[in-house]
Amino acid sequence: MPAPIRPAAAAALDPDTCYRALATRDARFDGRFFVGVRTTGVFCRPICPARTPKRANVEFHPSAAAAFASGYRPCLRCRPERAPRSEAEGAPGALLVARALAAIDAGALDEASLEDLSARIGVTARHLRRLFHDHLGAAPLAVAQTRRLLFARQLIDETDLPLTRVAFAAGFASVRRFNAAVAAAYHAPPGALRRRVRGGAAAPASASAAVTLRLGAYGADEFARMLDFYRARAFPGIETVDAARYARSVRIGATDGALALALDAGQLCLTCDFPDAARLPRIAARARRMFDVAAPLAAIGAHLGADRRLRPALARGVPRVPVAWDPFELAVRAVLGQQVSVAAATTLAARLVQRFGAPLACADPGLVRAFPAPELLAALAPADLAALGIVRARAGAIIALARHVAATAGWREGYAGLAPFVEALTALPGIGAWTAQYVALRGFADPDAFPAADLGLLRAARALGIAATPRALAQCAERWRPWRAYAAQALWNFNPKDSA
Repeated sequence: MPAPIRPAAAAALDPDTCYRALATRDARFDGRFFVGVRTTGVFCRPICPARTPKRANVEFHPSAAAAFASGYRPCLRCRPERAPRSEAEGAPGALLVARALAAIDAGALDEASLEDLSARIGVTARHLRRLFHDHLGAAPLAVAQTRRLLFARQLIDETDLPLTRVAFAAGFASVRRFNAAVAAAYHAPPGALRRRVRGGAAAPASASAAVTLRLGAYGADEFARMLDFYRARAFPGIETVDAARYARSVRIGATDGALALALDAGQLCLTCDFPDAARLPRIAARARRMFDVAAPLAAIGAHLGADRRLRPALARGVPRVPVAWDPFELAVRAVLGQQVSVAAATTLAARLVQRFGAPLACADPGLVRAFPAPELLAALAPADLAALGIVRARAGAIIALARHVAATAGWREGYAGLAPFVEALTALPGIGAWTAQYVALRGFADPDAFPAADLGLLRAARALGIAATPRALAQCAERWRPWRAYAAQALWNFNPKDSA
């Protein structure tokens, strides 16, 4: 009997393991590698419903970009653009690649050079190329081009956007380049692809600017837990959360809009009403990050589950980690939440938004404001915030934080790793290690952030017999690296009844 298949990093999988995963349609490997079929010239996901090709007729690639570079075109049945985005995980080099991929998803290489991207994540361009080759089998620019193409294909199929808007929404500099790239990749022009999807019918005219996209498979229980989390912490006027939907206002530059996330047939769906279509990739990337769509839960569970004392906290599976839409918004909330309850922090946040939030025009009557800009809060005096009931020390910390963000170009996009981020943030008055780690976890989606001094974590750790003090918990958490944020979320969610 062959050994059981265990999920692993795509680059570490041997061909025999990949073929067994393909033959069994093992969903745990979806997005971790792609299958190039020599006889057809297409590349597929390991869950492709087509008949399994012979072993001699396939080769395996760690990313869609690597398959493109080898001359394959995307399969029209399994749709590689819908594969989970979990190409990098685990080792420090892979975490750097993951941060670079998140920046590419947000348009970093559409608006800047590879050198700018490398500087943003704290490495040289040469080192970043080497990491991409090792983990994804393709150069950063090739990965960006592939993601642009796959996103364009998703927009062609799932939306009624005019093809001209699709071109710019996907990050192409011109319609001509869009047409040429799509035709080369799919052996058909964009219009033919759309007609094929619609059975020859033309796209219906739509007066709405809203588009709806599928972001990935998502469990109903997972979605309900995420909604519960966001509902308890929602900024009134900026976010609304009901039993089946999360919605919020969006301001990027001088442009206002809104988004909503809901579950449909096991898929997390984003509905975005934003006038600037070129911002759509960035909005979709942020929405995926908010709901932690790309988390490699099987690999995380295998790693964390090795600790028998933590295992009871994983009884309902590895939880996804909620991440805020905007790191600055989250950082302000984290300061407001120092030494007070979630409800009290939410009340203070509501007052802050009501007093200083910028008015916003939106079709959703519950979304009427945008979060105050750092520059606005930086110009306040502590007395201005103290008048809202915010303790003066925390008012001063918020103003110092706002000044730091306003003075640091690209602060929201320039996260260069946990250690330098914590060092920079704790240098500000009123911000300690707990706040910095929490902002890294919830604001920048760092999978290894861990606020060891958090009272909720300590309460669960004591109940499980893991540790009784922040120092001891931090020491125990070393064995949970590089997924300490998921261990933290499991501890926050832990209910002793789960292990009864």
